[in-house]
Amino acid sequence: MREDNYKEHEDVKMITNQLWKSISILRGVLPVEQHHIYLFLLSAYYDGIIEREIIEREVNYEGLFYVLEDDYRYSELLNIYRPVINSLPEWTLKDIIEGLVIINKDIPEFIFNAVFDNLLFKLASNQGKYSGEFLLPNEVSNLVMELVDIPNRAKVFNPFAGLASFATHLNNAESYYGQEIINSTWALGKLRLLRLEKSNSINIDYRVEDSIKNWPEFNDFDLVISNPPFNYKIDSHIAHQFGRRRMNAETYVINKGLESINFDGKVACVISQGLLFRGGEEQKFREYLVEEGLIETIVSLPGGILKHTGIPVCIMILTRKRNSNRNIKMIDASSFVKNENKSEKRLEVDRLLNHLYKFSRSKAITEVNIDQIRENHYNLNIKRYFVEDFDGIPLFEIVKNIRGQRVGKEMITTGKFVRTSNLKDNDVSYQLELNEIKERELPSHSSKIDFDCILVSTRWKSLKPTLFEFKGEPIYIGIDLLALNIYSNNFEVDPHYLISELRSTKVLKQLAAFQNPGAITSLNRADFFEIKIDVPTIEEQRAKVKGILELSEKFKLLQKERNALAHGNQVATFDEFASLKHSLGTPRQNILSNAKSLIRFFENNNSEAFNEVKDLYNKRYDTNLVDDLIQIKDDVNHISIILEKGENGLVLENYELKPISIQEINKALRSTRKARGNYKPQYEEPPKTEISGKAIKANITLFKVLINNILSNADKYAFNSNNSTNQLVIELKATEDVLEFEIRNNGIPFPNNFNKDKFTAKFSTTSVDNGSGLGGYDINRIAKYFKNPDWELILNNEDIFPVVFRFSFPIIPMINE
Repeated sequence: MREDNYKEHEDVKMITNQLWKSISILRGVLPVEQHHIYLFLLSAYYDGIIEREIIEREVNYEGLFYVLEDDYRYSELLNIYRPVINSLPEWTLKDIIEGLVIINKDIPEFIFNAVFDNLLFKLASNQGKYSGEFLLPNEVSNLVMELVDIPNRAKVFNPFAGLASFATHLNNAESYYGQEIINSTWALGKLRLLRLEKSNSINIDYRVEDSIKNWPEFNDFDLVISNPPFNYKIDSHIAHQFGRRRMNAETYVINKGLESINFDGKVACVISQGLLFRGGEEQKFREYLVEEGLIETIVSLPGGILKHTGIPVCIMILTRKRNSNRNIKMIDASSFVKNENKSEKRLEVDRLLNHLYKFSRSKAITEVNIDQIRENHYNLNIKRYFVEDFDGIPLFEIVKNIRGQRVGKEMITTGKFVRTSNLKDNDVSYQLELNEIKERELPSHSSKIDFDCILVSTRWKSLKPTLFEFKGEPIYIGIDLLALNIYSNNFEVDPHYLISELRSTKVLKQLAAFQNPGAITSLNRADFFEIKIDVPTIEEQRAKVKGILELSEKFKLLQKERNALAHGNQVATFDEFASLKHSLGTPRQNILSNAKSLIRFFENNNSEAFNEVKDLYNKRYDTNLVDDLIQIKDDVNHISIILEKGENGLVLENYELKPISIQEINKALRSTRKARGNYKPQYEEPPKTEISGKAIKANITLFKVLINNILSNADKYAFNSNNSTNQLVIELKATEDVLEFEIRNNGIPFPNNFNKDKFTAKFSTTSVDNGSGLGGYDINRIAKYFKNPDWELILNNEDIFPVVFRFSFPIIPMINE
């Protein structure tokens, strides 16, 4: 979120920018997650508690604590912030307070409060995507509060409250009870409410509490509202109390919330869209909610709206008052979203609300009857209820799914297993290439296909229809692929025409409506066969695909010519480089062999002596001995892979681009967490639900080269001494469309006149003593090779992280990882 979330006065912009520069004092002094101490001191200064006299000669820490303890608004917060203030060097605290003194205390309170919230959002943004777990975008919390339309003097309960975002939209006639389990988050939320004059009201009760263990027994709330943590599992014994085997925080809040509201009350939750369509326990729960008429409204929001996750979310509003007309209002908010960048989106809440007030039905709003929901097997995925029908023929009248023989019934253990990534997404080249598929061990769920068919994927955004012509060698497919045979008594259908139609705009629109969003976009098989296509006469079909078939043949010839040229070049360079590889072969093999021996030696010995050695190593280097040995082995393998590519060094074309799972990238990034020189990289793994089933088209060897070049650059230029506050943060964020990869550090900024062009110029460097100037050049060309020529190098000397590398790679499906 940025400061333009708020109605801005010019003074707000000016003061925000002025104070933001002051916050940079904390860079290199405190970890970024503790920079919120600045807001605590800023608020206390504006309220007249902190005066210049505290720093006239030297900082009087005890005097500062005394005046803060003496004010009831700050005394409780001081329990959280005192250790942080004590850890500040005297010069830093003095500089902060001197910077605050220049702010005019006569600034109108509404302006200062806007400045305060702007700074809060900017600080949260610097903490990266994980800050979003406790800070809900202002637009989303505002939309929810507008939709629920609570009565005057309403009683509101907010479990899993985070920074009390929903409370900021209440007035003093309403009462608010919020629970937040994390002390530091609660303190910042309390400070935010104090600043917005909410906590001065006797109607605010915002506590450090576990919402699961301390859910209030009061059952007369007008509103229970929450943004519960996604995929947080509730203890099974609590789930059993609701007659369920398992339960997550989202379903728990809905269940308990419905028990805790009065007859006219409402439950409002910001939750993942998975609850709308997942099977098992959640489908039974949906069926109960629908049949009991408890769901009033569902609003669908695309991935990227919440900072901490790329998965699509929704707002669900429920009521105990049985829905008399048996309808659920559904709102598709996707057309009311503005792209902030490739991976982050912002809800245009005012425009959406104006639309909702003007229209009861539109392309974004509909009311769905319970009978229609039953027909869709209680799938509440909103897009399927907005699909435009047209007069076509459903696929179940044209094709049938042919189930091949299960591998489990045979003794075959290896074969050519076809994944979604092997299918074609090309209008001209759509034949399956068997020579591109390597033999592998077959999963137990594989099915043998030994007949001509059209393969389609039930995962990802397009069906990727691909023609398989059986020529004696079978293939094997998993549960994510369908093998289709044209089978109709009423229609004659050309397979090439059918493949063309399955890529048509009409089909893609239907597909988007039927697909279930999430970490892996999926399509139920029953829904696939409901998709409709146009079926003209066979003569018209063949006329339509005649040009495509001619282009396809030309494409095949060009591919053969290209392969022949590539083979000739490889032969020319092989002999010249063979001797170098041979010379290095023995040393490389010795290192690998010794590393493997040491790994086995230490892994398989848990004697007291061995454990003592491992413990001593861990204490000395803050890392695991076996992990370091594994890293040595992996690094030598990495060097070997590069050496195999020839005498021209890092010739990118020699590194095949292929689907690389984000799980594999995540594994590579885990290995970066070892201390390097004057810093230790920080990498928090993204949730498995966010990255599962996704990939980018890349090369893992080159990806590691790109990472190592950035880390080496920080080693050489960003950190000139070892300090516990040195931070280099690595983050991954996967939305439906894009993998955003970011590396930022709080070290020494680049020179003022430096930019991306100078950084990426060959042999250009800020220090001839430290580097060759090739690192930036290689980073740039690898990013371009990965189809991200517009990657960003963000240099801002006044920011907490003055150097940020940001890359965006298109996501492709990766099934059966």
